Amino acid sequence: MARSRKSRIQGVAILVIFLALAAAGIMSIRSRDSGPNFDYKDSNKQFENAGSLNKAEVVVNCLNISKALDEMSSIVNTYSIGKPLRKDRLGHYGKYIFQVELDKFPEILQKLRPLGNIAQQSELVDSTLINKRVATEEQVLASKRIELARLEQESSYYGSDLDNKNTRIAEIRKLENTIDLLKNSDKTLLYVKLQTSFSGNSLTTVKDFVRNFAIFLVGFFILVIVAYYGTKLVMYLLSLMGFKGFSMSNFGGSYQYGNYGNYANRYYSSRYGYRNSKRKVKRIYKDKPTTPREEDESGK
Repeated sequence: MARSRKSRIQGVAILVIFLALAAAGIMSIRSRDSGPNFDYKDSNKQFENAGSLNKAEVVVNCLNISKALDEMSSIVNTYSIGKPLRKDRLGHYGKYIFQVELDKFPEILQKLRPLGNIAQQSELVDSTLINKRVATEEQVLASKRIELARLEQESSYYGSDLDNKNTRIAEIRKLENTIDLLKNSDKTLLYVKLQTSFSGNSLTTVKDFVRNFAIFLVGFFILVIVAYYGTKLVMYLLSLMGFKGFSMSNFGGSYQYGNYGNYANRYYSSRYGYRNSKRKVKRIYKDKPTTPREEDESGK
């Protein structure tokens, strides 16, 4: 009996350990594959909408992100022309958008390499502005301004005249922006993403696995204990309420293999007359010696 109980306990313990190992392994794989969450949605949109003839984007994976962020602040302060469009330092990553001299871009790349591994590098040129010249665009702008002045003198502020004036104003603003971009063709808009990297850091992976295994192991053992005693409590309450077949001995108690106890009770009761057995009993009566009086009466 004790051996059977011990075997059941060992089986449950092995199952709990196996489940803890499996859960810890799954958590480690997911953590390694997903990695930290980097939110670049707002900065990506800002970089896309920002006007510049030349654009460049660099993504750097850093093992020591804190040191890399400190170095990046120094690079921005040194090379940025004017105020940066974005300069965000966010825990385990950073995002920076600033304008630099076009001929300084290779030098900045050399400054970024010691910070980590350059995972992505791209340079873009606005194809819509390649064939345009500043002088030509300025002439077109001058003619649009003359036309707008004429419309303001001759037309009214209602109907199609107002629509024409609004159209000329929108065209003038677009030309002014194009001229500004062409005049800054010797500059580039740089977008730098610094982010932490766990690649090659096997020690961190092992630590995460051990920590997750310990947490799951304790949790599963507590769950098994709660389930065991909770089930016993429910069965005990059911037996108190009068439900048949529920008792403390039915759960975690002794077990009679093959219903041997009932068989033994039936055997001994039938053999020795226990428990009001209906076995037939044959009675034997011996003849008593007769007296002389009984013999005379029988002779008569």
